[in-house]
Amino acid sequence: MRVSVVQLGSGSDRGANLDAIEKALRTAAENGSSLAVLPEASIYRGPFDPRYVEAEDGPAIGRLAGLARDLDLRLVLGGVWTASDDAQRAYNSCLVFDRDGRIVARYRKVHLFRLDRPGEPADDEAAFTVAGDDTVVVGADDVTLGLSICYDLRFPALYRGLAKAGATVLTVPANFSAYTGPAHWEALLRARAIENLCYVLAPAQIGADVTGFTAYGHSLVIDPWGKVIAHADDSPAVLGVDLDPTVIRARRDELRSLEHDRPDVYAQPPRIEDLHG
Repeated sequence: MRVSVVQLGSGSDRGANLDAIEKALRTAAENGSSLAVLPEASIYRGPFDPRYVEAEDGPAIGRLAGLARDLDLRLVLGGVWTASDDAQRAYNSCLVFDRDGRIVARYRKVHLFRLDRPGEPADDEAAFTVAGDDTVVVGADDVTLGLSICYDLRFPALYRGLAKAGATVLTVPANFSAYTGPAHWEALLRARAIENLCYVLAPAQIGADVTGFTAYGHSLVIDPWGKVIAHADDSPAVLGVDLDPTVIRARRDELRSLEHDRPDVYAQPPRIEDLHG
């Protein structure tokens, strides 16, 4: 199964962003991909604006649906604001389109990013975003996608649950901070692949938005043994790679750690001992 991971430098001009997405998706189709994965905040990246909270049949999402249909691509739209019950806050939603342009799965980001750097205002996604409360896997040919978004990467229990539910490919579309990215991005992505014996597809944003937030870039594709098989730097890119389901099965036959979880033990509080007796 050939897939494309798309790295973008989206900004506040939605028209320009959509043009860049279309160009990337056409490249993905030309390289033979049957699935393309876009990063978080692909359609719009900037300060929260209720005007850009879009219905699933809205014009921007509709354009991407049309591209999926015209290019015969399955498409993962990594993160877009969709309406919640709170007029002042939206969901950060990952939408999956089939080859007919229909939305067949949706995941609402569960973990909301917050970073408190000394002497700077907090980056607090919860100020304008409502957290979701469920997890999602979706079948695509010979693989099953486990959906997540950016900051979710720091919570391994989420991915274990996705793998236990059948996920063989973890998608991690991101607008990952350039402050934490050099230390954490690749290390966490490789850990999620190794822990769950899954491929990981991690498309990322690059550059600064109008708020001054700077994204790390360095989109990655990682195999189920933790090996980086494709990577980008800090420029727009389309990474085309082949995923082999037999590799997943072989690795899981070699190392059966997914079968060795002990939830009965983990659910109990740890016994606390005193080193001094």
